[in-house]
Amino acid sequence: MKNVIQEKNVKIPLYVTVYETICQWLKDGKYKPGDKLPGENVLAEQFQVSRGTLRQAMLLLQEDGLIGNHQGKGNIVLSNQDLQRNGLEKVGNPIVDFCVEPIDRVVTTIGFQPPTQKHQEVLKLRPSSIVAVIDITYFHQDSPVGFAMVYMPHEFLDKGNVDLEDMDSVYAFYMKLLSSGSLYSDTRLRIVHARERLAEILAIPEGDPLLILEEELYTEYDTPVLSHKMYMGADLYEISLKRKSK
Repeated sequence: MKNVIQEKNVKIPLYVTVYETICQWLKDGKYKPGDKLPGENVLAEQFQVSRGTLRQAMLLLQEDGLIGNHQGKGNIVLSNQDLQRNGLEKVGNPIVDFCVEPIDRVVTTIGFQPPTQKHQEVLKLRPSSIVAVIDITYFHQDSPVGFAMVYMPHEFLDKGNVDLEDMDSVYAFYMKLLSSGSLYSDTRLRIVHARERLAEILAIPEGDPLLILEEELYTEYDTPVLSHKMYMGADLYEISLKRKSK
């Protein structure tokens, strides 16, 4: 059955009605994160509106961060979008939360080293301490879409009884920390250009723009938990941040 919107005697602008209908589709799960919406010609015919009207609705959806328009792909439902959820103001995993494509695989490796001067200061470690260096590459299908470098005191993993031979357990422990709800962060977000190693990991040209999120996480008692850097392709992420004046 077609969703027909009459062009006459409608007080609410047609594009608003189209917008609200598609919003409801997304809330109801008709189209899930990563799904492609029908083409604009198809939607315009389905709603029986002009392409111009349909496009106004699409622009509103894009401005709200509900969909992203990608050349050659069309309008894609964003994986991070849930109208009731928080944005970057809540501690979480931005690579998973805000990528426009659903993450369906991660590759995790771990190594150990003495703390650098920076990590001695940030993680409040002695020079004789050991730091776990966890590299995580995130994939959509077979394409890398994000990369994280995580620095964590070895003793913290030890206290968590993490099986360091099982990379799934290491990643699960990391994700559990991020979702624990008991941490606060010092966070910086900036744009850099991909150097050789990152370009190779993310399969992008050297010099391409990347979003980098640098963050230190602490318990409520100011105990450092970890420091990490997250690298995200600038065209693959829609990051939301809910703000208020007070």
